[in-house]
Amino acid sequence: MKLTVTSVDHNPPELNEQVPFSFKLLRMLPGPDRPDYWLGVLDRPLSWIDDNHERVVNHVIACARWQGTQIGALVQNLPVGLAYVTDATQVDDPSVSFIAGLQ
Repeated sequence: MKLTVTSVDHNPPELNEQVPFSFKLLRMLPGPDRPDYWLGVLDRPLSWIDDNHERVVNHVIACARWQGTQIGALVQNLPVGLAYVTDATQVDDPSVSFIAGLQ
């Protein structure tokens, strides 16, 4: 399955210039608060400025923003939450860790 992001609201400012972007959903992962996060690989890397340094990511974690909704094959216009994967070990981890890679 592939997901395309066509607009963003709460974001790093430089993300606005990179919309639209797409990513392939690789697998569902349980997280600390819900079981339906998705690991995705971006069609093209995304970048943002972190402490005056450009950072680039190739993977994201996505989930449906509202409880009771979920990402699925025929869903359209679904608000989603996204997190950049900044720690490469997350790609192989069996669950989502939002503190991995934070320094």
